[in-house]
Amino acid sequence: MSAEKGNLLFESPERLHRLTDVIFAISLVLFLLTGISAANGEKFWDAYQIDPGKFVLEQAYKLFISFLVFLFMAIYWHTNAKQSKYLVKVDSTYTWINILYLFFISVAPFPNALSIQYGSDIYVQLFFGLVMFFIGILSFFGWFYASRNHRLVRQDITDTEIRSINLEMSVEPLVAVLSIITTLFIPALWELVLLLLPIGIVLITLFNNRQKKKPVSAG
Repeated sequence: MSAEKGNLLFESPERLHRLTDVIFAISLVLFLLTGISAANGEKFWDAYQIDPGKFVLEQAYKLFISFLVFLFMAIYWHTNAKQSKYLVKVDSTYTWINILYLFFISVAPFPNALSIQYGSDIYVQLFFGLVMFFIGILSFFGWFYASRNHRLVRQDITDTEIRSINLEMSVEPLVAVLSIITTLFIPALWELVLLLLPIGIVLITLFNNRQKKKPVSAG
């Protein structure tokens, strides 16, 4: 037991938690800065002078996209925090999965900036969907690896709780895949598909809560 505690491959997860919080904080700040910088462009207000109504609608659309991305990041942070509270240790495999995960979190402000300016462009939508997919799938695999046979998580967490978290975390990559498919065939519905993420999270949470409240049948 002492050998395992001294092994650098089995460390306390606190350092990884701190790194994750810092990356998320920086990414969220960058999201806000990209929106502010767009409004400070030299020709930003020229379109308003030409057609105020069209200008306002375009900015409302961009704000909607930014809100969706910001919401995505908040959901990713929440799910990461949720799984982190069950971790008791981390090994090298889990650490590298999370480093890749944090890389795509740090990259996420870039497709957000592109979507603000060129949200209707199919390549921007595909790029956005791919980044969201890698964030979601790496988050899912990180939890799946850590919880498999209680490898890195608390021993008191039940298999039912593990499965419910697996179900919640599968929503994110599935919505990203659906957004990519929609972009390829019906690009105009891309934004509506993105709304499935918060809706899916709410539905899965309600489903899991109902499962927990079901009485256990006796034999």
